[in-house]
Amino acid sequence: MAIMGLFEGIDLLAQRAKLVKFLLIAGFAVIGASLLGQIAELRGIISLDENAPLTGGAAAYAAAGLADLLLTLITVVFFGMWIYRAAANIVAAGVVGFDYTPGWAVGWFFVPIANLFKPYAAMRQIWNASHGGQGDELERAESLLAIWWGTWVFANIASNIALRLTINPASAEELRTGQQIGILASLVSLALYPAAWRLVDRITTAQRERLTAAHIFA
Repeated sequence: MAIMGLFEGIDLLAQRAKLVKFLLIAGFAVIGASLLGQIAELRGIISLDENAPLTGGAAAYAAAGLADLLLTLITVVFFGMWIYRAAANIVAAGVVGFDYTPGWAVGWFFVPIANLFKPYAAMRQIWNASHGGQGDELERAESLLAIWWGTWVFANIASNIALRLTINPASAEELRTGQQIGILASLVSLALYPAAWRLVDRITTAQRERLTAAHIFA
C-alpha cells in the first residue's frame, strides 16, 4: 500500500469525520429512545420478559436496543478509522514528540487495564499536535477531552454492570438495580455523544487549518 501524503490524508480524515459525526447524531437519537424505554420498563409500563408479548412500546424499546447495539459497533469501527487517520496525518507532518503510531493510537482501546488511560493519552497528543503543538506541548490538558473520556469510561463500565445484573438477575431487587444503572449509563451517554462529535469536528478542522501550515513552515 502506498504511503499517503499529508494533504491527501487530511482530505480522507474529513471524509471519515463526516460519516462519524452522522453516526454520532444517529446514536444520540437512538440512546434517547432507549432511555425512554428503560424508564418505562423500570416503572413497569412495558416489559421485555420472555413471557410478555412483544408489541407496542415493548417492541419499539427492543428495536431501539438492537439499533443502539448495531450503531455502537459501527461507530466504534469508523471512529477507530478516523483516529488512525488523524494519527497518521500527524506522523506524516513530522510533529516532534508524538509518541504513538497510528495502529497503537487505536490499538490501546483493546488492551485491558491500559484501555482505561492510554487511549486518552494518545488522543491528548493527537489534539495538541493537530492544534500546532510539539514536544512538551503535546501533553497539555483540554477540558473537552476530559469530558469525552470521562463519559466514555463511565458509560461503558455502567453499561457492563447493568447488563450483568439484568441478564440473569438473582432477585427482583437486583433487576431493579441493574435497570437503574442502565438508565444512568444512558444519561451519561447523552453527554458522551455531543462531546465526541465536537472532538471529531475540532480535530478535523484543526488539522486542515493548522497542521498543514505547521508542516509547510517546519
